[in-house]
Amino acid sequence: MINGDKNTTSRSVFDEAEWLCFGDETEAVIAKKDFEISEIADTVLTVTGLGFCEIYLNGTNVADRLCAPAWTNYVKTDTASYNYPIYDTMTYRILYEEIDLTPYLKTGKNSLVFHIGGGWFCQHESKNEGVKPYGKLMLCFNVRKSGISVAKSDGGVLWKKSFITRQNIYFGEKQDMRIGGYDFSDYSYSGFVNCAQPTAAPEAELNRQDCPPDRIIRTLKPELIFRRGDYAVYDLGECVTGFPVIEFGKTETDEVISLRFADELTEDGGLDFGSSGGNNRIQREEYIYDGKAKSAHQHFTWHACRYFDVIGNVEINEFRVVHTDLKQKAVFKSNEPVLQWLFDSFIRTQLNNSHCSIPSDCPHRERLGYTGDGQLTSDAVMDCFEAEGFYRKWIRDIADSQDIYNGHVQHTAPFYGGGGGPGGWGGAIVFVPYNFYKHYGDTELIKEYYPNMLAYLDYMDKHRENGLVVREEKDGWCLGDWCSPKNRNLIPPEFVNTYFFIKALDRVIELSDILGKDSAALKAKREDAVSAFLENYYDGETGTFCNSTEASDAYALDIGLGDSRTLDALVKKYAALGEFDSGIFGTYLLIGVLCESNHTELAKALLTSKKENTFYNMMKHGATTLWENWEGVHSHDHPMFGAVVKYLLKYFNEA
Repeated sequence: MINGDKNTTSRSVFDEAEWLCFGDETEAVIAKKDFEISEIADTVLTVTGLGFCEIYLNGTNVADRLCAPAWTNYVKTDTASYNYPIYDTMTYRILYEEIDLTPYLKTGKNSLVFHIGGGWFCQHESKNEGVKPYGKLMLCFNVRKSGISVAKSDGGVLWKKSFITRQNIYFGEKQDMRIGGYDFSDYSYSGFVNCAQPTAAPEAELNRQDCPPDRIIRTLKPELIFRRGDYAVYDLGECVTGFPVIEFGKTETDEVISLRFADELTEDGGLDFGSSGGNNRIQREEYIYDGKAKSAHQHFTWHACRYFDVIGNVEINEFRVVHTDLKQKAVFKSNEPVLQWLFDSFIRTQLNNSHCSIPSDCPHRERLGYTGDGQLTSDAVMDCFEAEGFYRKWIRDIADSQDIYNGHVQHTAPFYGGGGGPGGWGGAIVFVPYNFYKHYGDTELIKEYYPNMLAYLDYMDKHRENGLVVREEKDGWCLGDWCSPKNRNLIPPEFVNTYFFIKALDRVIELSDILGKDSAALKAKREDAVSAFLENYYDGETGTFCNSTEASDAYALDIGLGDSRTLDALVKKYAALGEFDSGIFGTYLLIGVLCESNHTELAKALLTSKKENTFYNMMKHGATTLWENWEGVHSHDHPMFGAVVKYLLKYFNEA
């Protein structure tokens, strides 16, 4: 069993502070606690507000972050209700923050206000996987001055419903400004009539949040590209995540203002919602004007878009770009326009897909930390960004999403449904810590997660038939080399799974040697898996694997199988083809094998090819972020194909 002792709540974090809840159907609340001090001294707030929590002291926002506390595998949920049922026993963790209140204090009465929205914790309208909410809105806090508690959460905390009447991560917010309470600079906050109700503490480990937070990173000025009456369409010039600021100038009292968001435009200039989730998953904002507010914006979600439209008599001059605060460190320059576009688009795509220190697959229709996409791109992300804190957090999320008894690793972390497979997805518990070690040299981290890696390898081993990894859980997904052109995915899933089993064994054997562990049993498993792999997929007469289907020969070469004929076949095939026929893993492996076997010119030719299944095809259609599919079906903001940026930096950088 791994991590089996973590499902406990630490009372010492909050001392005797109580956990509070706020009604059964409440979308967002404003909670208030006043306290008095005679002199200003070191004063620290320890707090968690679930889902997301804004914090004001005497009318001033005291926390320079958004979407906090960050999303984790909060508490146990009914995973049997998911579209792909899971009955695993996982571990659960809630993050809390420590915030210095000293600069915002005044002698005498101080008013501490929490604005709490559903975030991920109370997400109850998701179109994803049949997922149910983790729970209801919750709050727990303690204010300590010089180490002594001066205010804490208890039944004396007052609250009222927020002016946000609907809050949803995917679909956006509805705000009725007529309710009031939106101007937090006016901290009298009238209308508090209810006392918060103490509730049982969640059964989860409490950890201090130490990952980089989401922030407003920059601002853009939207370009008005169409207006007719009170209908307008704006262009941001690039796909980004964040929200616009609505300015009420000539707006009439009780007027309803609505906004929608999309990546693309239709031929007639309207919004095309296809790539961002379709008409059943439109991102929206709605405001009912009270005749007083000067401006408004979203509080507890973000939108992913290049374009947005507005119905209402308002002006929009600012869009705030929001994502996890990752600092770019890599510089890439190329005279090849496609290579420069690929690098720049990966940077933008990855940032759009970084929220709550989780690498997501797309920032609009799914927003999930898919372990396949995340492990694949992790090496390139660590090359491009200062990402140590980001991945420390996500590695914990992956481990939390692993069954503590059988070692099964979920397809998303934090676990929120989704499909994948036991190899390319579950292998994240090995490949992400391994890449982390290679970048940051932290042996303590690999020592901590080494038992998780062994448990995962044991799980894979137990799901082999005739030496091949054939499946994971009963009726489970097994996507193989996902998103090859037209989603043909012709490589057998068992081939992909067994490749990843061998690759993971290689990585853990290497880490075993670093940690001084005995790796004899792992080496025996590798030998057995390799024998089955060769017996089922290797053609001794031609030296190829799976008849050179898609990038199958690159898979084999990457784990040291095949011979010179295998490489020759790979080179000959792609020199003639001149474009990609591979999916997310095969594309990365193909470019890597070519570059590292001194065939960089062919790799460059593929990366810059102007045929159909190429990066150029995305660029020529005006994309500013990477697509999920070569032909542009589904999401237009997916980072997975950008894993090849690792090789751009290593072999093609002219900076």
